[in-house]
Amino acid sequence: MTLSDKRIEWEARMKEWKESGLSAAKWCREHDINLHQMYYWKRRFQQESIGTKEADWLPVQVTESSSTIKSSPIFIHVHDYAVEVPIGADPIQVAEILRVIS
Repeated sequence: MTLSDKRIEWEARMKEWKESGLSAAKWCREHDINLHQMYYWKRRFQQESIGTKEADWLPVQVTESSSTIKSSPIFIHVHDYAVEVPIGADPIQVAEILRVIS
């Protein structure tokens, strides 16, 4: 008997055992099957299914927030001057202003 044939036979046995509702020991006794072989094939099928199981994906709904985050401006003090720089200001313009007042 080839490995493929054994696999098919044991898949059928496992299905029949699970559908019977009997314990593995009792089912094996009734069918004259070695309990250790049953556990071997059960473990083998479980290990194979772990490696091939696909991930379950859940849908996610993303909504855009209607509120905007307000950030405080930055205040830069140079000598007698105070410059209020809003968040997102052009860094080149800020650098030029600081160069002029320095």
